[in-house]
Amino acid sequence: MQAQKQKERTQTIQVQKREELLEKIAKLVREAKLKKESRDLLIFLGFLSVAVIGRVALQWVPSVEPIIPFAVMAGILFGMKEGFMLGGSAYLISNFFVWGLQGPWTIFQALGAAIPGLAAGFYAKFRKIGTKEFVILTVAGTLFYEALMNISGAFMGIGLLGAFGIFTLPLYFLTSLPFSIAHTATNAAFAKLLSPLLEKWRKKDEFKIVSVSRLDSGKHSSVRLYKSESD
Repeated sequence: MQAQKQKERTQTIQVQKREELLEKIAKLVREAKLKKESRDLLIFLGFLSVAVIGRVALQWVPSVEPIIPFAVMAGILFGMKEGFMLGGSAYLISNFFVWGLQGPWTIFQALGAAIPGLAAGFYAKFRKIGTKEFVILTVAGTLFYEALMNISGAFMGIGLLGAFGIFTLPLYFLTSLPFSIAHTATNAAFAKLLSPLLEKWRKKDEFKIVSVSRLDSGKHSSVRLYKSESD
């Protein structure tokens, strides 16, 4: 009888120690997650600031707008929502400070950069993005942006609205071709220059979530741990 009670006490102490250990691990995980989220937010805001400042500073250089490369990078590093937000908000904010200001074109500019950021985040779910893929995604996003701006401009420009705008579409694509080429080429160059940062910050993302579960005294408990990707 005494031996049975001693065994039960020993088991109880072991369970309590494991519970305390799991609680400490969970606390460390929460702290690591909070630290990572804070770092990601700072990087995201840094991307947004540089994209906005870059566009404002380069507004007198035709077709040099380094927003889409940052939107694509944000999508790759942080996800679809962040890529969409950075691309869209960068144009919305910068239009307060560039020639032309806000107008009906703002929504198309915002969508033209937001959708490539979203697409990059979606694509990054399925494979690791290297320098080559980063440049390709940026070029594809810039071509999408140019096509969207030309189509929307055809319906808004030259005083022709509605269905009549379709007749100006070939003219828009033709006259904007040099600017589209310049925009695409410079964005590809920006992506190439930024690609080392993509690897740098991705390597700093040292933790991934793994689930650890156990069964004690008929009661199930679990904790989510962060494990280093370099392990």
